[in-house]
Amino acid sequence: MLRFAFLVALAFPGFASAAEPPLPPQPFEKMPFRPVVVPEWVRGTTGVGYTLSGMDTAGRTAAVKHGVTISEMGFVDPFYPYYDSKLLKKRSPHVGLDRLPKDIAEYQKLGIRILAVYPPTLQGEVWETHPDWRRIPTDTTTIPEVDMKKYGHGGMLCPLGPYGDFFIDMLAEILEKHPAIDAFSFDGLHHGGVCYCEHCRKNFKADTGKPIPPKADLNDPAFRRYQHWADRRLEALVAKAQARLKGIKPSVALVTWTTNAGRYGHFLSLPRNMSARMNLLFDAPDQEFWADESNRGSTVVPAFANAYAWAVTNHRVAFSEPYLMSHGNPYGKDSFPGHEIERRMMLALTHGAGPSIAVAQPKRLREAVDHCLNEVAKRKPWLTHKAPEPWAAVLMSDNTRTFYGREAGRVEERYLASVFGTFRATLEEHLPTTVINDWNLTAGELKKYAVVILPNAASLDEKQVKALDEYVRAGGGLVASLDTSLFDEYGDPRAKFALGELLGVEYQGLPTAAAAKTDLDVNFARGIGPDYWEKRKNVFDLQLADSWLNAGKLKEYVGTEPVTFKGPAVRVKPLAGTQTLATLRVKDDPKAEPFPAVVSRTHGKGRVVYLSAGLDAGYYLYAYPYQRCLLANAIRWAANDVKQPVTVTAPMCVQSTVMRQDKDGKQRLIVHLFNDVNTTGGKALPVDDVPLREETLPIHDIRVTFRKGTKLGAIRLQPDGVELKALETVDGITVVVPKLTVHAMVVAGLLER
Repeated sequence: MLRFAFLVALAFPGFASAAEPPLPPQPFEKMPFRPVVVPEWVRGTTGVGYTLSGMDTAGRTAAVKHGVTISEMGFVDPFYPYYDSKLLKKRSPHVGLDRLPKDIAEYQKLGIRILAVYPPTLQGEVWETHPDWRRIPTDTTTIPEVDMKKYGHGGMLCPLGPYGDFFIDMLAEILEKHPAIDAFSFDGLHHGGVCYCEHCRKNFKADTGKPIPPKADLNDPAFRRYQHWADRRLEALVAKAQARLKGIKPSVALVTWTTNAGRYGHFLSLPRNMSARMNLLFDAPDQEFWADESNRGSTVVPAFANAYAWAVTNHRVAFSEPYLMSHGNPYGKDSFPGHEIERRMMLALTHGAGPSIAVAQPKRLREAVDHCLNEVAKRKPWLTHKAPEPWAAVLMSDNTRTFYGREAGRVEERYLASVFGTFRATLEEHLPTTVINDWNLTAGELKKYAVVILPNAASLDEKQVKALDEYVRAGGGLVASLDTSLFDEYGDPRAKFALGELLGVEYQGLPTAAAAKTDLDVNFARGIGPDYWEKRKNVFDLQLADSWLNAGKLKEYVGTEPVTFKGPAVRVKPLAGTQTLATLRVKDDPKAEPFPAVVSRTHGKGRVVYLSAGLDAGYYLYAYPYQRCLLANAIRWAANDVKQPVTVTAPMCVQSTVMRQDKDGKQRLIVHLFNDVNTTGGKALPVDDVPLREETLPIHDIRVTFRKGTKLGAIRLQPDGVELKALETVDGITVVVPKLTVHAMVVAGLLER
């Protein structure tokens, strides 16, 4: 067994196949990075139900009846272990040593997989006995102290030094003493953004020859390098833990909370607590899915959160637990509608994340939770062993968010808005779109897609630039915006776009767009705040030329007349062979010279659209319908006549995704349809609005068309199993979904690939 574990460790990280190519390297990487291989039982798991550890036998039995297959069980808390440990000496006065054997036996009898809980960086006894293992969050050599009588858990331990090895030893001890454990879960496995403990100082100096920068400031180039270093150290720890644990029990998994996989609040964690790609070292990350006001609950962000949670696993296995809160400020379940639970769980699975849920809820919500668990269980045959059906890809760059966004208070406007606006446009236009990551910008990955979208993807390295250029030359489509490729992987600025030739433009800096104050309508003046004139600096007139871009609804809504654009912009000079499709001019300044807003070109066999006007950010921050139409026209043109695999004709409130399932030797196309209507939405103060849906408004006669040439078997509406009549049209095979209440799937068997 020891030899087996050693061989596994050599294939860093975890149990990745040696034949599997590693991900593109990141700074300070010492060994090739390979995702962990997910056990088959994890790939087939639905019904993740938390809080069974605090329930009695009757409650656990009922949860299993409604589809729960795995739940947590505490083995160590921040104060004590619950078993006879050789590594921790203290024993709990509250939990007897007979409790774990009884709970393990009951879980096994009920068929519940055991998710062992261990607090990864909080352990009072370790804090007390190893002061040098404590995390030091500021530039000092003074070791933090706390009143242990008042705060028996101590404080945060640093996982990047010796405590990391102790952490792994604890996990190994737990698994060896309790081989029935199926998986481990950690609440907060992260490095906290920065640590100045003696071990971090020594190791950083050894690896770089430099001290840790004195301030945790991502505007400092030196600290941006430290951030990369800390991320690599934590990734190496998780990889080492996987190798050790799977050497003991090959099927054991890390099914654990993540702090960088889609929840809006985690996007604001800058410096980041963990890299996005560390999720690939978990067998299945689970995000806390909050849809309260502080997490942009009534916007497109919750949908994106679930798509991104799945994306950071390379579209393997991810879970997402909707928190059942009426508001996050204050936190509570006051008058929370039971129907909203179903909406949130169905939203999660529509975008690829398996919905998990805390089963122990107030009595008034238990019936609704049971109903939702039943609904997930009914859909289980179509929820596992799936992947997105590729057509368009949109990049969510963790490096751009961190090293270009840099500050929690600015990252939404500076970067995330471009991604959210793009995602909103593709969702409303029903364009099949896959969220991808920095590490997916390789020749092998890109060739899957007809078009790749880079919303303000500022931080790209030279290998990514080369892969994108080769992809387009070979016939791929590209849509990019704003500062794409103007910074490197450290967030250091370049003198010009690294993708300048591909985009067909030369960087000319930022526009000066300060408009003079003019008399305002008296009614409008009453509603503006003191920051109005500051925001007014980025207000332009956008004018479309008569071209392929100005078509369909865009021509109807705008035509060639000037239209207001409020948002970020970049001044560029078109290169030879680049066509200007739209221009910007500073609003209310007749002397201002227009400059390109949208340009296009061909590059090899491919097509490129570049948006020097941040229309993608605008469609999230200050939206006009024309922005959606323009983005959709650009994406379709760049796809170079490659038709969508599935076309959905439905109102914009219907969210659709297309997945391919490869299971039991059969392949299927699965079209998820989710009804996002909120009959009370848009009436509260927008900044504090939260989706608390109490009813449904059914959508009728949704048309789903499969691309011409796709050989299909029976097409059914699931989970009810209703066969849909297939009509052959000029575009392909069309079926009509007569009624959509909350969620349904159009499932088509594939006769041939």
